[in-house]
Amino acid sequence: MKQCLFTIEQNIIIKTPVPQKGIVSSNPERTLRLASHFLDNPCVEIQSWGIGVITGKVTCGGVDEDFFFAYAPMGASGSAMAFHELFVAGAQEVVRLGSNDVWVTEDDMNSLVLIAEARGLRGVSWDQGIDEKDVDKPLLPDHDLHRRLIESCQLGRFQYSERVCFNVDDYHAYLYPERMENPQRIQQRLATYNACAPYCRDMETASLFLKANQFGRKASSVLQNVVKQKDESPYEGSTGQHAKANENRIAEIVINAML
Repeated sequence: MKQCLFTIEQNIIIKTPVPQKGIVSSNPERTLRLASHFLDNPCVEIQSWGIGVITGKVTCGGVDEDFFFAYAPMGASGSAMAFHELFVAGAQEVVRLGSNDVWVTEDDMNSLVLIAEARGLRGVSWDQGIDEKDVDKPLLPDHDLHRRLIESCQLGRFQYSERVCFNVDDYHAYLYPERMENPQRIQQRLATYNACAPYCRDMETASLFLKANQFGRKASSVLQNVVKQKDESPYEGSTGQHAKANENRIAEIVINAML
């Protein structure tokens, strides 16, 4: 394990130890739903500056174990700060449960994405002092944790695919390039991404993998397919109810893999 030179005294937000294992999302409502559903006697430990941590116990195989659900700010830089502080505060194994930022249809909803590698994290990598030639190298999940997630998907009979995930900092630009000032440049990047098809996009996985590597901890990422491009908000209407039901199934798959 890599030596961690940071201590909790350098943390700005998470000033108390956290359980060793937990699930992190960038959607506070999702985190609160899951914590309420899975944790016995959930306790809100942190709720500040876009970061929240709820702790409690989950039951797996007849045994109660300490666990946390947390939410981190959207985007690579804000989420990297949250992941950094979680690892410093004692997290040893973290799975991101997010949503796929490509165009999702209702036909995609009964499958999930396991991130095999993440690419395109530039700002945070640069600020960490990573050499310019290495900034775009793939960031990988923990092999053992990734394997356990695959096995848990198979055991739970939930369809999955393993994909390359490209980090993006402007969500809307890649969904609606024709509305941007320089659509041809965005289309060129999308063509590069399509060379890895089927691929996925999100805004937090790459920073999680980078921080896990920095601290020598285990991390992986699971993306749910949620229909976002519609008149209603993502968790309203029939597809919203479908997403909430699958959300619990996917979280159970993740918890079984972790515990």
